[in-house]
Amino acid sequence: MKISPEGKNYIEQVLADSGVKTLRFFGIAGCCGVNLGVGIEAPTEDDAVQTIEGIEVAIHPDIAPQLSDVTIHAEEENGELGLVLVGYSPKSC
Repeated sequence: MKISPEGKNYIEQVLADSGVKTLRFFGIAGCCGVNLGVGIEAPTEDDAVQTIEGIEVAIHPDIAPQLSDVTIHAEEENGELGLVLVGYSPKSC
C-alpha cells in the first residue's frame, strides 16, 4: 500500500480533526464475500498496524491481499474532497 501526497495531506487533516490517529481498513461480509470498509478508528488486536508516509494504517488480515497494490489518493468531486483507492477492484457477484 502507498499513499500519494494528496492522500497524505487529506488523511492528516481528517485525523487531526477527529482526534484519532489511525486509518483502519477492515472487511464487511457481503453476498459475494468480504467487501472493504475503511474508517478513522483504533485498530483491533487482529489488525496489522504499519506506518505509511508517517500515517498509522491498520489492516485486518481478511482484506490485506486486496490492498497490496493500492495507492490511497484524494480527489475532489462535486466540490468535496474524498479518498480514492487507486488500483482497488471491489469484488462483485
